[in-house]
Amino acid sequence: MRPRAQSIEQVKQAIAELKGKSLSVAVNRGRKKIVRMHGMITDTFPAVFMFRAAAGDTVSFSYSDVICGDIKIIRNS
Repeated sequence: MRPRAQSIEQVKQAIAELKGKSLSVAVNRGRKKIVRMHGMITDTFPAVFMFRAAAGDTVSFSYSDVICGDIKIIRNS
């Protein structure tokens, strides 16, 4: 069964609630290349959000990448 589609406003709200919390992110780079990073969301903007990895790198992702499934956000317990 196909997952139910979310609106971009729902995704923005969910990501804003995760700001500052410890997360893991799995990024699908294509051709079976998946990059996993641990860190936290530092900033949210109208079109993108910033993720700071534990290694010190800062990466920006768009909300549409989350909707498409290219980025999966996993909350660490």
